[in-house]
Amino acid sequence: MGTKAPSSLNHPPDADCGFAGTLKNIQLNDLIQMCCLSASSICMRVTKDERIGTIFIVDGEIVHAACEDIEGEEAFYRILGWQTGSFESIEVSTVPQRTIQNNYHYLIMEAARRVDEKAEFESERSATEHRPPEDAADDRLRVLIVDDSPMMRKILSSMLTTSNRVKVVGMASNGEEAISLIDDLSPDLVTLDVNMPVMDGTSTIKHIMIKKPCPVVITSNPGDGSPKAIFNFLELGAVDFMSKPTKNQDILVQQQKIIERIRIAATAKVANFRIARIPKVKTAVIPAGSQADWACSRLVIVISGPGGHPEQMSLLSGLVPAMADGDGAVVALQSLPPSFSEAFARYLFERCGCQASPIDQETSLSTGHCYVGIHGCPLTVKMNGQRPVIVPDVPENGGFHVDRLLLTAASVFKQRLTVVLLSGANTGEQSGLRAVHENGGRIILRTRSSGMVAEPLDHVIEAGLGDEEVNPADLIKTVLNGFDLKP
Repeated sequence: MGTKAPSSLNHPPDADCGFAGTLKNIQLNDLIQMCCLSASSICMRVTKDERIGTIFIVDGEIVHAACEDIEGEEAFYRILGWQTGSFESIEVSTVPQRTIQNNYHYLIMEAARRVDEKAEFESERSATEHRPPEDAADDRLRVLIVDDSPMMRKILSSMLTTSNRVKVVGMASNGEEAISLIDDLSPDLVTLDVNMPVMDGTSTIKHIMIKKPCPVVITSNPGDGSPKAIFNFLELGAVDFMSKPTKNQDILVQQQKIIERIRIAATAKVANFRIARIPKVKTAVIPAGSQADWACSRLVIVISGPGGHPEQMSLLSGLVPAMADGDGAVVALQSLPPSFSEAFARYLFERCGCQASPIDQETSLSTGHCYVGIHGCPLTVKMNGQRPVIVPDVPENGGFHVDRLLLTAASVFKQRLTVVLLSGANTGEQSGLRAVHENGGRIILRTRSSGMVAEPLDHVIEAGLGDEEVNPADLIKTVLNGFDLKP
């Protein structure tokens, strides 16, 4: 920062009180460090164009800063963000109330980090704004990455661009920047972080769905915040959720999975999104000795994928109690991280009134109950004496876990099994679906034309494995009619 000699020391010119002069090519943070190291007390006024900021140092500690309409640390960071300007020391009769608590080492390092991050963002944005016009023949998937971490933006960008089917057209560090870029770039898909400054993920997705709807994939670390927040994102219109890349896993495997999830999510017909309509239900724990302890005689497996969360929530709220009247149970398979299974079961109970449990050990399949499974976590259905049970299984190399679940469920329940496929449902290699048919079970699809992600369901129809394609409003009635139960 350019500098100006201190001019308001208020000492006679000939007093032996120090030096006056001009310092050139010195940065403001260097000057502040010198004052702090020497345990000085000074009020520094910094000027940049028409803007003025003040920094108070008392006995080598930064105690207060003010700039325009803000005070405290944020004012300090704003002042140190000016790369040029002038400064002078000023005399004050009293020191303002302390508004800064951190030591000067932390403050200067944090200010430098913010300056670097701002410079990086401006570089990214400049590259986006000055990018040559898109080639009309370029049919790659155009992705906008939104994350407050410059490092994570780089990681996601490098992963996605390894595919010749994906092109990162822009990056933003918060929701406000993202909304502006969406207007300019019209991306095919947005990856959206949850926790960001200025405008967080929740506000951002609401703006996107209202102003310029497009497929959104939420990116977060499963340990950050509440899984309930992720469920809320999916009910607000996010197509899918995926964990951010981590160092302790095979980076190539993560890369392949992320690219495939992005590709599927980008096919979503966002105009078909409907908020889950779930009637208010008085939840009550079913007492011991009631039908909840009876072994079920019928089973419905509901498989959901990208775009299918609101559909699944709406369906389960009515299907689980309806199956209770027909000695039936429900297994709900979701495309969420394994650590979310318990939270999702609790969410079903709170939101829908469903008696729900995660499948984290051998569990009896009981009448009127919903059991939550996760794609990628192998499950097996078998008989334990006179009771059907569902068991977490040992992962195998190769193959799809959904096939194993359907194969074993078909062998136990036969014609008393129904599989319901919602938007984005992963059906593996379809060996499980074929086993359902061979054992007399049924496969019902929600109507593809009105769903968000139809591609996986298209493959089921092409293979001739779908028995019926049904409007969401008629799914429960269709399931019950197939079991010869009254709706």
